Amino acid sequence: MSIGLRGLVFVLMILLGACATQPAPVIVYGPPVDYGPPGDPKNPPQGTFQPNAYLRLCPGMSVSNAPPHDSERWVIDFNPVIVVGQIVMASVPVNDVCLASGIGYRAGRMHEGIDLTSRPPGPVYAAAPGRVIEARWSSGYGNQALIDHGHGVYTRYAHLEYFDAGVFPGAEIGYGQPVGQMGATGNAEAPHLHFEILTGDYNNSQGSKGLAVHSPFGFPAYDFSGY
Repeated sequence: MSIGLRGLVFVLMILLGACATQPAPVIVYGPPVDYGPPGDPKNPPQGTFQPNAYLRLCPGMSVSNAPPHDSERWVIDFNPVIVVGQIVMASVPVNDVCLASGIGYRAGRMHEGIDLTSRPPGPVYAAAPGRVIEARWSSGYGNQALIDHGHGVYTRYAHLEYFDAGVFPGAEIGYGQPVGQMGATGNAEAPHLHFEILTGDYNNSQGSKGLAVHSPFGFPAYDFSGY
């Protein structure tokens, strides 16, 4: 499947003032994005999601594979908007959360993604425009959605309590559109979002499990200086 992403440039980022306990949102605007073959554009609207400017490790919790952080557990050099190949996306597609686990080996097994949690559990949003290619139950992931953003870039959203009404295989989804609600389905012990950034070719013998997983903390920030 080919997804055209012409015009994928977010043209404004406004960092609002932040206090010590509550990270401020980043407001990201972008133009409509074309989907499908040339001559058949489909432009799902951009959602209302505003990524937080900062991220903190969950208090009172031992966070496995944590990225570099300061003495108050704020992630150092956190980038709320990143570039993955040719795709611009939010690195954390939920608001007012803390990081419960990074990507890497945990309890002797590879943890292929990051875990984000909040109380109460909040809505989960699409990290970038794309097309839903999976929205189904998995014994481990519970309710999980997989979005194809084009150019070999995908994102997975797992342990959802439910899917948003507009999330089903084949549906186009805009940046910041709701995917579902953070939940505890599958093998989750408490409500959280398991989020993965994946690259490769989905059309392989293992499907999404044959894709390479990446930490969102390893990608460069999008450069807004020219806008």
